[in-house]
Amino acid sequence: MSALFFEKLSQYDRAAEPVTVSIPFAQGILPDPRQFAIEDGSAALPSQQRALAHWPDGSVKWLLVHCQPDLPGNRAKTLGFRIASGSSLQPSQPVQVTEDADGLLVDTGPLRFRVPRAGFLPVQDVTLKGAQQWSRPFTGFRLETDAGAADSSLGPVELEIEEAGPLRAVILVRGRHLQADGSGFLELRGRITAYAGKAYIEVEHQFLHTLDAVECASARKRRDAEISLRSLRLDFAPGQAAKPPQLALGEGWYRTSIQQSDSEVSETLDTDTMLYQSNEHFIDSYYGDFWTDWRGERGGLCLSIHQAHQNFPKKLHGHPDGIACWLYPAGEPPAPILQGMAKTHRIQLHFHGPDTPLEELSRRSLQFQLPDQPALPADWYRANNPWVETFFPEKLPRRLFTDLNELHDGRPKALGMMHFGDAPDAGYTNQGRGGGENVWVNNEYDRPHCCALYYALSGQRRVLDSALVSARHWLDVDFCHYHPDPLINGGLRIHTRYHATGKCIPSHEWTEGLLDYYFLSGRREGLDAALSVGENIRRHMQLPEMRQPGEAAVREGGWALRAYIGLWLGTGERRWRDEAQFLIEMFLAWHEEYGALLAPYTSHTMPRVPFMISLTVTSFARYLLIEDNQRVKQLIVAVMDDLIEHCLGPDGVFYYKELPSLQRTAPTPHALEALTYAWRISGDERYLRIATNTFAALMAKLEAGDAGPKFADPSGAVIDGVGGGRIFADKYTSLILFAGAATPLGLLDWYEYPFAGAR
Repeated sequence: MSALFFEKLSQYDRAAEPVTVSIPFAQGILPDPRQFAIEDGSAALPSQQRALAHWPDGSVKWLLVHCQPDLPGNRAKTLGFRIASGSSLQPSQPVQVTEDADGLLVDTGPLRFRVPRAGFLPVQDVTLKGAQQWSRPFTGFRLETDAGAADSSLGPVELEIEEAGPLRAVILVRGRHLQADGSGFLELRGRITAYAGKAYIEVEHQFLHTLDAVECASARKRRDAEISLRSLRLDFAPGQAAKPPQLALGEGWYRTSIQQSDSEVSETLDTDTMLYQSNEHFIDSYYGDFWTDWRGERGGLCLSIHQAHQNFPKKLHGHPDGIACWLYPAGEPPAPILQGMAKTHRIQLHFHGPDTPLEELSRRSLQFQLPDQPALPADWYRANNPWVETFFPEKLPRRLFTDLNELHDGRPKALGMMHFGDAPDAGYTNQGRGGGENVWVNNEYDRPHCCALYYALSGQRRVLDSALVSARHWLDVDFCHYHPDPLINGGLRIHTRYHATGKCIPSHEWTEGLLDYYFLSGRREGLDAALSVGENIRRHMQLPEMRQPGEAAVREGGWALRAYIGLWLGTGERRWRDEAQFLIEMFLAWHEEYGALLAPYTSHTMPRVPFMISLTVTSFARYLLIEDNQRVKQLIVAVMDDLIEHCLGPDGVFYYKELPSLQRTAPTPHALEALTYAWRISGDERYLRIATNTFAALMAKLEAGDAGPKFADPSGAVIDGVGGGRIFADKYTSLILFAGAATPLGLLDWYEYPFAGAR
């Protein structure tokens, strides 16, 4: 029996609370998803599960599990799970999805509705507890841009049942926003999630700019692809009520402030709100709540916007005829939407009777903002490690967790619809790379992946939230959904001003964090994007200069190798292993030709660059996860010996680059990891001792985010804090792998806290 732990969250009991968790299994442990069983004490719980990945022997590698346990107020709780025979227990009131000519019918028990094929409304024909409520209560998502208006309800859409119950149903929607004359505009994707026994659903709306050019509706002429979003709105219009409806609106990050009226309630979250509202939460987990409620004689709707403050500007307006939900309010400065960009919004629609207390609606909205999330112990990940590499050492200095927390939490906080989930970097900005604007790191060094690994080791909820939020930003903003240039299309953009103004290059594209997003959430778009990024990298690596040793920077092939290995481990597709093998042969030839991994820099030099070379060596070591190759092992040791001979400064720490003008001390974290691999292969503790000196220098000047006044960025963001946006991701795996090797040998005794204490 293994455990799922729910930390104390709400002060209220939650009966049959919908929760989701993704569980990795070692090869051969779980032959079939149907053999998974979850229990609350001695009582079996109904569950719904599906495999997201398999090992080569066909056994389950990642299992996505839904269940609805009873969770107690103000107390933690633990559930057990095991491998069992027989089918899963079924809920007494399962969610069901059926199909007819007009769309898909979803029945949760208390709630029944239709997802129509004629436009993304998002739902119609709503019935609550057997009573017909509204036949067409929503008007669809309406976009206003400088190129004209478009609506999600005007054209047909494609529907796909991703999950059909018994505990959760998920329907995917694809189509296009249409202009009034029927011409196509921005691409549309939607998602509707319903739960067994519940009267609330979750709706997602995503617009994607996948057009080559835009036809300006007013002038009827073609123009450049960039557009400006002026407003995005969804209206709830239930129809005329016999009596004036009751209206309410809740907002707040501490205690939810609720305003009530029978005529109008309205609130806007704008730049001034974000600048002057005080908030102490880690924003990737929670900022506050934002909802409005309309109710008439037969019932009502409470509409909540997920992470509204983080994705400001937002506006809710309750009025006698319904609710206006402004996902981008009219009157705000227009938001530039560049070719290839997208944005997803998520809302909760809570249908209820006429007498439902506002406090109950508020609690459900808060659960939507900060849901219960079960956690697995680190021992489980250690024994069932889907990442294969030894990311979960049993012995680490406690002080390291303190410093990792500082790094993780310390990057600048960024609020804004196109910015949340990323951070600017003062170093890049001060170098002038943004042309006077802030440079966004686009989650460089794969923050989603590093957060996923740290969450598995530490079990800290906010770290998981940061992994998912960062990956979500990637999937919307930094991932290029369309571009006519094949070297940009389908790739991840390099750090740049306004996220999507830069190009794509292999040394700034990552697949592992996108795969983690898929494995942790079950959302296939993460897998699809990872495969797309891999294909983009392949196109780059087929360029002549990328295939010729010594023609491009060492790290281009090094990061490409890491991306391919991640895809091989994540998908098992042979083509990615073949691509990785080709790069390994190229690097072996590179080292043989020059006697080192030299690469061009100035027009007359080919210097050693310790941080780039070390980073590439760590990718060589990852290759050993898929093939025990003796030549690769020898290459790792030879490269590190070469760096030690030529690039150690008088302090015994690597310098920045092998040029007299650049030989400043630069304790690179990647050298920690590369030296650790050299120690693993050779058994020579000298490599770990050199690494320990580098570790001491690195931690002595540990970079962390600095507090400072919040300010409004010209691109529309509100930023809190200054410093590096990549301060956690560029260090995490190297620190963990080095410390995991050095701690048992006593090399980090000097770094530990003086007293053992309690964990």
